[in-house]
Amino acid sequence: MLSNTLSIIEMVLKNEVKCKNKIPKIMEFFNHYKKGDWVYPGVLKRHFSLELMSVYSILQELEKQGVLKSYYELYCSQCHKSMGIVEVFNKLPDTFMCEICGDELPALQNTILIYKVICDE
Repeated sequence: MLSNTLSIIEMVLKNEVKCKNKIPKIMEFFNHYKKGDWVYPGVLKRHFSLELMSVYSILQELEKQGVLKSYYELYCSQCHKSMGIVEVFNKLPDTFMCEICGDELPALQNTILIYKVICDE
């Protein structure tokens, strides 16, 4: 990412991350992302031992700042595979069929909020 985007990320992290010594490592983590890459909240949670609510707060603020955009990933909880991505919440189906295990799953219980990098200037 370019310095302008990284400065936005740094500002957000300074406001959202309680443990300030984690900020440089999180900055380095985001430095490897480029436009079009997917950011998974669980990865940030695991890598930096952050509370999931804190991770979503950071990502939501980065979305407000125009760095990220949120999407909904249909995810089979049985075989742990992605079954597609939906851009708008209202477009989520009631259920979906897993192409791998054949289970019909309720979408709301089997969807995770993920983010896509839309700005790396």
